[in-house]
Amino acid sequence: MEISKKTNSYVRVLGFSKNGKELLSRISKKNPNLKIITSVKKFMDENINRNLNMMIEKDILATNVYTLGYEAESLANLDFTKKIIEK
Repeated sequence: MEISKKTNSYVRVLGFSKNGKELLSRISKKNPNLKIITSVKKFMDENINRNLNMMIEKDILATNVYTLGYEAESLANLDFTKKIIEK
């Protein structure tokens, strides 16, 4: 929590519609310093902010813990393998 208070956060996109895609584009243009993550791998490869890396690692951990509760199968690292949902 302390790290998130000291850092400009990011927006993690899980899915979007045609209207949502347009909205993300407008937000990005108006807030060029806001990180909009559409690919976790790309973000982790390119990002040099240590605090943001720590925050995205917590997001990944949360996804991995969440998937432990799947009835059929527990899939780790969905953040790297699951595509963004486009409708």
